[in-house]
Amino acid sequence: MSTVTIDDLHDRRPEIEVLCLRSLDPDLYLVEVLIGGERLRVTGSDGKSLTARSQLAAKRPFKGLPVMRAVVRHESSYDEMVGQPGRAGNAMEVTISRPDDDLS
Repeated sequence: MSTVTIDDLHDRRPEIEVLCLRSLDPDLYLVEVLIGGERLRVTGSDGKSLTARSQLAAKRPFKGLPVMRAVVRHESSYDEMVGQPGRAGNAMEVTISRPDDDLS
């Protein structure tokens, strides 16, 4: 998967079709974006993946950017935990408020 820095997003200001917060743990989110049909992992200027401990903290760097839709995606690892092969398409995706629509 390709990457893009948060600084580059602020510089170029592309239309972000989907801001995706991948729920990896109850309190850990990895940030991805969909731009021009391409899914990109968002990194900081240090090259490390942009992660956050809350949805609000994950969306904060995107305030002021043209985000069309924001979602939280959780992929269950239950099948692997009970010794079954993983299933494709077991992700639960929920639409959440866009960064500019948050009242915080």
